[in-house]
Amino acid sequence: MAKQLPPQVQSALLWAKSNTIVVVFCAIVLVVPAAAFVFAGKFADDVREDAQKKASVHSDLSSMAKKSVSLPIPGGEPFPLAGLPNEDIVREYEQILTKVGDDARAVYTAARDFNAGTGAELKHAPIVPSSVFPNYNRANRSDAESVRFRFGDALRASYERLLADCRTGVPLEPTSLKNAIEAAEKRFVQGELKQESRAKLDAAQTAALDKQLGKARIEQYFEIAKRISFYVDPAAFPIPTREVMNKILPTGSDPAKAYDAQDAALFDEQWKFWIISDVLHAFRDANAANPSVLQAPLKRVMQIRVLPVEGAASASAGSGEASAMGGEVAAAEGDAAAGDASAAGAATGTATAALGPPQVDPKVEAPRDFSRRFTGRVSNPVYDVRLVEVVFVAETARLPRIFDALASRNFMTVANVRLSPADPFEAARDGYLYGVEPVSEVRATIETIWLREWTAVSMPAVVRSQFGISTAAPAAEEASSAG
Repeated sequence: MAKQLPPQVQSALLWAKSNTIVVVFCAIVLVVPAAAFVFAGKFADDVREDAQKKASVHSDLSSMAKKSVSLPIPGGEPFPLAGLPNEDIVREYEQILTKVGDDARAVYTAARDFNAGTGAELKHAPIVPSSVFPNYNRANRSDAESVRFRFGDALRASYERLLADCRTGVPLEPTSLKNAIEAAEKRFVQGELKQESRAKLDAAQTAALDKQLGKARIEQYFEIAKRISFYVDPAAFPIPTREVMNKILPTGSDPAKAYDAQDAALFDEQWKFWIISDVLHAFRDANAANPSVLQAPLKRVMQIRVLPVEGAASASAGSGEASAMGGEVAAAEGDAAAGDASAAGAATGTATAALGPPQVDPKVEAPRDFSRRFTGRVSNPVYDVRLVEVVFVAETARLPRIFDALASRNFMTVANVRLSPADPFEAARDGYLYGVEPVSEVRATIETIWLREWTAVSMPAVVRSQFGISTAAPAAEEASSAG
């Protein structure tokens, strides 16, 4: 028999069945608040966590929006950019870099062509064919011993052509002047004064003769002056004689070192010629609009001295500067010159094959050093700096034309200049006629720039090694050309 519920429970159930709606609403009133409290707490936690995440993201975005970045521009100052770059900015930046790269290559090509010249306008041709120097056969003693003489002969001929091309000249040499004055004296004494010789003249006739001979001397000087553009003193710069060239090969040392020293000295002589050629051609250009030295702004070149490559004391092969280059080869004491050349050369072997092309990267940064000059330019892996000291006489008012001509000719900058008055009357006594305008003696230091991409082609192996210039193998060059 099933167990029956207590009467009270049965009564409650009967009441609940008869009052179902009341029971349901009572349950709702009791259960819903409790359930709502539980679920509300969990919902609040979820909302709070989501809000914190959104706040963190917003904070990060705000922080990024306030940041700024600098976009590097090759060869220029970094470009500041507020906020972080987006895809459009990145795309535009890439386009700018491409344009800057194209412009840089075009500028460098133009600079190289201006520095070296192109085609028929080649400014700096080698003194001799490369087969003579630097690619002579060291294994052949005759070639190795004779190269300095062949180079020297060609160098002297090049200087002669340079001086003629620039329409330079010197006053009449003393013997020719003496002969001309004696002939003028004889004509005047016998023709005008009707006497046999100076000894038969009285005081008045002697004074007349001296005056006439003074005019004759000036006429001789004038004949020279009206045919030239400017004077160049005979000792303005050293042109190596055969005797001097003989002494640039050191004796009593290892043959490889001796030939390296010879190679370094020969290349330096070629480099000096290029520099002097630029300076003289610039002076010719400055005078081009004038018929003679009497009207020209540049009157006389008294000295041109090319200084050694800078950085000799502390440079190493990897620094891109020569350890020693530019000693005075043409000194009377050949042993000292040979010593300088020997210091410049290192024992770098005796290969006789033609050198491969030099490896010069024009994209390497060229550092500045403003402690040396206001330009800040110093030798580096892209170009070399050589200074040249020039002493000349010029018309004071037209000095700017001369300085402009230097800059127009090549990468030449007047880094320092000093002026002092020049005495045209004292110069005239020595045969130098300057014209009627005031003149000054000018001492200028000129900075010259030489891009290695083309100068290194003519460098012997020892000089490339000094300058830290690597050389590609000829076979690699041929393979590259074939590809």
